[in-house]
Amino acid sequence: VMTGRMGFTIHAWVKMVPPIRPVITRFAPSPTGYLHIGGARTALFCYLFARHHGGQFKLRIEDTDADRHDEDAATAIVQGMEWLGVKHDGDIVRQSSNKARHQEVAAQLIKDGKAYYCYASKEELDAGRVEAEKNKVPYRYPGTFRNVPADFKPPAGVEPVVRIKTPEGEGVIGWDDQVQGHIEFPNKDIDDFIILRADGSPTYLLAVVVDDHDMDISHVIRGSDHISNTPRQLAIYNNMGWEAPAFGHIPLIHGADGQKLSKRHGATGAQEYEALGYLPEAMRNYLARLSWAHGNDEIFSTEQACEWFELSGCSKSASCFDFDKLNDLNMHYIKEAAPERLLKLVTKFNPECIPFADKINLAVDMLKPRANTMVQYRLAADFIVAARPLTVEEKAAKSTATDAGKEIMGGIKECLAAYSGEWTPAALEPLINKFAEEKGLKLGQVASPMRASLTGSSASPGIYEVMWVLGKDEVCGRLQDSIEGKNPIKAEPKKEAPPPKEDKKAKAAKGTPVPSDQVEFTKLEIKVGRLTKTWAHPESEKLFCEEIDVGEETVRSVASGLRAFYTEEQFAPGRLVAVVTNLKPAKMAGFESAGMVLAASNDDHTKVELIEVPEGAKPGERIFIEGLEGDALAPNQCAKKNVLKNVLPDLKTDAGCIVGWQGKPLMTSAGPLRTLTMAGVSVG
Repeated sequence: VMTGRMGFTIHAWVKMVPPIRPVITRFAPSPTGYLHIGGARTALFCYLFARHHGGQFKLRIEDTDADRHDEDAATAIVQGMEWLGVKHDGDIVRQSSNKARHQEVAAQLIKDGKAYYCYASKEELDAGRVEAEKNKVPYRYPGTFRNVPADFKPPAGVEPVVRIKTPEGEGVIGWDDQVQGHIEFPNKDIDDFIILRADGSPTYLLAVVVDDHDMDISHVIRGSDHISNTPRQLAIYNNMGWEAPAFGHIPLIHGADGQKLSKRHGATGAQEYEALGYLPEAMRNYLARLSWAHGNDEIFSTEQACEWFELSGCSKSASCFDFDKLNDLNMHYIKEAAPERLLKLVTKFNPECIPFADKINLAVDMLKPRANTMVQYRLAADFIVAARPLTVEEKAAKSTATDAGKEIMGGIKECLAAYSGEWTPAALEPLINKFAEEKGLKLGQVASPMRASLTGSSASPGIYEVMWVLGKDEVCGRLQDSIEGKNPIKAEPKKEAPPPKEDKKAKAAKGTPVPSDQVEFTKLEIKVGRLTKTWAHPESEKLFCEEIDVGEETVRSVASGLRAFYTEEQFAPGRLVAVVTNLKPAKMAGFESAGMVLAASNDDHTKVELIEVPEGAKPGERIFIEGLEGDALAPNQCAKKNVLKNVLPDLKTDAGCIVGWQGKPLMTSAGPLRTLTMAGVSVG
């Protein structure tokens, strides 16, 4: 819906995608870093959607930012996708090669009166921002050069930028998101943004729209952090009279343990997962299940995923990257893999295994159950690859250090040296059992020193299988090393006593003196929290009850009035939230709440959105404003001094949906807080 400049209202001004339009999706990474897991999941979803509809999946490298461009990163992205098995159709498109086309579109918009040259200086723009901050409102370019008279003379010596004309009036720009549902932004929050810089280079917003149009992209599937870009891109589609693609914004991936997953904050690149021992089919299966589901299916092939995948199966809430689940899936696919493939994988990163290829292949059924990654597969094969004399673990060495142990090994060695029968587990078992019976020993008394001598460990595959794989000569040689005491001993790591726990309650009760000039915001303690348990309040239709991990010894119990705006699935465990933690506990419909989950709201409270915490932020970290410091007050002091009441009036989102206090963004270690769609609204 848009209110036109003539005062009339236009409905559904963004052209809808007809159902018969051929499906073409694209993955369009910037070559500023490796292919991180969030990008890999996006590429996979684009691929699955295209394959499901019999369409095409394109790859475009968005390399127009020369300052940040890294060709090695571009190569790594392509290699990462090849490893993942997400194959694109056709040639790779380089955005930088389309610069002339981007400039052509900008010129057409100027010619049609839908874009204009802006001569505003940096000083003028900075002054406007300062004034907006002073008035505590989001800055919006005022359109100074939007409608200049015909006889306007450009100021001398100023290289202008090109700005697009965006809708004016009280209407909204909206679209039906394929994942998030209907989303809309007020026109007043979308200013005339720059599409061409003074040096003639296109901005991201222009380049991506032109390229998507020229590539006939039907569906743009990307992360929810791009939602705020969409109304601006729709403005370009509208002004050019182009058909806009359908948009689907998938939720971000959070770390189950607070691990940073953002590519700019230490994410593990997709290719690194190969080095960590994960199989691509396991990664595809796992990534497909992050914010998408097909019933209760957990393990499925890529072919099945292509058959089943629809954006309607995606959830709106963030997913949690859980290594335990990935490891379980990876173990499944390792068990399913052919021995020849596993050998190829283990020798790729471990060339020392190549001379032992036959023995490793022989041991494949012994190694598979002991490995949930190929790294563990290699470790499980260490008893095969290890050079003599073996290093023996301290615990295991105890069974070989005694005279009795050495006597047992000497007897076994003599027994094996005289043995000329089949060298198989089935034949070796009765041989060793007979030796134990003749010596009046229990099998464990024989197996323990043998296991230590042959594997260097007190835990290994079955001893008869170990003997079979190693071969007669190697077994006898290792036993002799142990008899002669040649084996180095690997000491067990010493366990350090944990540091004494701080009595946080005592510290909070004591409190600290508050400086007279302390900034009001710093008196409030807002932390990153992770929902660990949520349920509907049994006596209130408005409230959720939740337990939240905020980095303390015990979880916080909090009640939030969000049931009218979120389903239980959306407000589920694993989601990161921003929590005010130094409030006095209060009863809410009989439930004692020890905190407040922050959310944004419009003036009449008919629309509410949770504050989005960026992926990679850690539960328990304090949310801050750069340049502002101060200790949070104890709950009793916070209540007495009305800190929350003093802070909330200045807590708002800006035009880009970033949460700020007095115009300054609220930050975590992984970036600023934001909302998905709500700009210029209050937060509380």
